[in-house]
This record gives sequence, structure tokens and C-alpha cells, in this order.
Amino acid sequence: MLSSNWLLIINKAKRCFLMKFIKKFVRFLFEFLAISFLLIYSFYRKIFTRKKLTKVIFGTSPLINNKYWSDALSKIGVESETLMATYCPYINQKKDYDKYFDDVVPKFFRKGYMKKLSYLFFVWIYIINNAKIFVMPFCGVVFTGCFWKIEYFLFRINNIKVMVLPYGADAYMYSKVVDVSLQNALLLSFPCAAKNEKRIEDKVFFWSKHADFTMSGFMCLDGMPRWDTTIHQFISINTKEWKPKNSYLLNDGKNGVVKILHTPNHRGFKGTEFLIKAVDELKEEGLKVELVLLEKVSNERVKEIMCDVDVLAEQFIATGYALSGIEGMATGLPVLANLDNEIYTDIFRRYSFLNECPILSTRPETIKDNLRFLITRPELREELGKLGRQYVEKYHSYKMAQYLFANIFKSFEGENIDLMNLFHPLKSEYVQNDYIKTPLLNNKYVVEE
Repeated sequence: MLSSNWLLIINKAKRCFLMKFIKKFVRFLFEFLAISFLLIYSFYRKIFTRKKLTKVIFGTSPLINNKYWSDALSKIGVESETLMATYCPYINQKKDYDKYFDDVVPKFFRKGYMKKLSYLFFVWIYIINNAKIFVMPFCGVVFTGCFWKIEYFLFRINNIKVMVLPYGADAYMYSKVVDVSLQNALLLSFPCAAKNEKRIEDKVFFWSKHADFTMSGFMCLDGMPRWDTTIHQFISINTKEWKPKNSYLLNDGKNGVVKILHTPNHRGFKGTEFLIKAVDELKEEGLKVELVLLEKVSNERVKEIMCDVDVLAEQFIATGYALSGIEGMATGLPVLANLDNEIYTDIFRRYSFLNECPILSTRPETIKDNLRFLITRPELREELGKLGRQYVEKYHSYKMAQYLFANIFKSFEGENIDLMNLFHPLKSEYVQNDYIKTPLLNNKYVVEE
């Protein structure tokens, strides 16, 4: 005979299983009903409504670059807005984005489990009634269950163009990552994505086939089947919000302290432990160096600190640079990031503007040497810092976003735009104008003998 305790445990497990089953069934039923009505509404609107839509909507993951892209387009007269599921309170502010899912859902439905279910319907009604172009990551809009592919048909029926821009977790297929060290770093910081690889892969290949436009940056080497513009980093920022340094300290680690800033939200992915070890060893050598470590702080706080440091050490495992590196260059800081792996970088040296980038390429094995090199050469820090500001103004500013998106939108209207060669060094006027020459060769400093 089972004891009463075991009977209680079994009964509790049964109730838990039953509740999960009921929730899944309710969601399935609601999704089916929502899709049915959305399809009927879409066909009705297609036949009987002649209203021409003009809005570009960026959604739905709370990435700050969505705000910047939307704002950049608004400044040249494009009707644009952001529509987010939520926001990250320790990084962003709620006011960073124009609308949230709750804003398009009637108050009556914003309660408990009903709220998430209502998103499936009301968010899509808002998109159908407003969007001409929708920009999203590979994870899609709101349908996440077995009906996620229906979003493609809703876009098509309503003549909404779809741009798919990955941010990382939505598109990394771990078994296809070329660099095993990067795969290890992803497993350290985002282990759950490995268990969901098949679902991620399905969405990447589906949207790569059906999207009207997609680009992948450095991720294109890690199993991405398609990109429509060859560009290694497409993030833009508002350079007016990031003022460059007015002056540079002449500290060289002997006559004064040199401050190194590092801003990891995920230490394993950034290679933080290698930086900490390198700084400790430089201190043991007698150099005056201070590591400023910022984690999960607001963008405004990062902006303040950047004006008070000398070097930004961004990332050392993944090939490339991200938002922090762009913000560092915008502030006029010399930046360290990993641009060593030629499997990832060669394509962007040949077909894009990577050779103009003034980042000093650094991997875990060269952190200490490169830090020492910059610490003891304040003049080089200033030179690379000023070149970094020029680089961001040219390639990661609102001007760049406007140029990129305007050409994409022209191609949507039928113009013959050579998007694949938009940044080809030998074919692109945008690249050739005010070409940035750095003292680096393949992002490494060659000491003249």
C-alpha cells in the first residue's frame, strides 16, 4: 500500500499535469480561433479597404537598435515606430520605445493568462491596420506554438513587406557555428538555445526563404543560408547622444593610471575572465592600470563612465564588435575586440568596409600584449579613438541607417538597387567617399623596424 504522502504527491502531479494540459489546449484553441478571424479580416480588408499604409514598424524584441533605426527614419520623413513586447529595465527605459503590446490590447483583456493570449489577436490586428513594412528577428512576432508559420501568410495577404534582422539568440544554430570557441562561449552564457536548435533552425531557414530582405552580419558564416546585403555590422546609434572626448590623458601606466572599461552582460560570451587575468598580470608588472567593470547598468550610466576612461575592451571570443564597441568608438575611445578569425573577416574585407575599422583586433591570447601596447602609447590611443569616431559617424550613425534602409525600401518599390554590392569597396560611392585610413593592417598594428 502507498503511504498517504506518496498519494498526495501523485495527486499533486496529476493536477499539475492536468493544468498544463488545459493551458496548452486553451492556447491551441485560442490560436486557432484567432488565426481564423485574422485570416477572414485580412481577406475582407484586402477586398474592401483601399487605405494605403505607409508605416514601418520595428518589433518585437526590446533591442535599443530598434529605437535608433526607427528614429533615424522618422528624421527623414518616414512614418516609423517601435512595437515591443516588453523592455529591459536594467538597460533601457520604458520611454525608449513607442508602443508596447499592452498599448494595443483593450484594458479588459490585460488580466492574467488572458493577457498573453490576447496578444495573438490584438497585436496582429494592429500590424494589419498599420504596417507597410515590418522589421523583426527570426523568432517572429507573437505566434510561438505550432501555428508560427501563419505569420508569413498574414504578412503576404496584407501586402506587408518583411525584413528579418537577427540579434543572436534568435538565429544561432550551435551545431553550425564555425568557431568552436564561440560555440563554447554561447553554451556558457545561453545554454538553453542549444536544446531549441531544431526550432531555431526551422525558423531561420523558413524566414530566409520567405522574407523580403534579410542580413546577418558576422553570423552569416554560422549556417545562415541567405543575406541580401554584405555588411558585417548594421547597428546604428544616435551619434548626437554620444559626445566624443574633448581631451585625452597622456598617462602611460607609469606617470598615471590608464582606465580600461569592460561592459559584459554575459561574461562567458565576452571572455571577461581573460581580461581580468591580463589586467592583474599587467599590475604585477608594475603598470598603473584600472579595470572598470560595468554589468547590467543603464545605457545612460555607461555613457557617463565612457567619458572618464581611456580604453574600451569589448569582446574577445566572438568575431566582431557589437553595440558597446560602437558606443566606445562614438565616444572617441580606442576599442579592443576580436577580428582575428579570417574565416569570418575575409568576406567583409573584400566586399564591405571592415578595412576602415580602427578596432585593434584582440583575442584572449593577445589581450595582455595589446593592452600594454595601448597603455604605454597615449598618442596611439588618441589616434585610434578619433578614427573610431569618424568610423561610427560614417557607418553606424543615423546617416548610415537612412542610406541603408532607403535603398532597401527603394528595392521593395521595384527599383533596380544592387543591395549585395551596396558597400563593396570597389563599387560603392558611399564607401569610397571620405575613405578612412587607419594605422592598422587587418586590424593589427604593425611596428615598423
